[in-house]
Amino acid sequence: MKIGYYLIAFAGGLLSGGVAALLFAPKKGEDLRREIKAKVDDAKEHIAADLACLKPDVKVFEKEMSMALDE
Repeated sequence: MKIGYYLIAFAGGLLSGGVAALLFAPKKGEDLRREIKAKVDDAKEHIAADLACLKPDVKVFEKEMSMALDE
């Protein structure tokens, strides 16, 4: 087997272990949902910021590719 399969299996195990840990944590459901929502909202903000930073680079790349194809 290739190492990629092992890495994918390892990542899947980490993800499923994390989900199981959250579900079996000794917290009230309301607290857990609030915590998960906060983390998801934080991740959305980080992704939006990263995409905003990439947007100018993509426009420059698009312009360069357009000029290269016109030549």
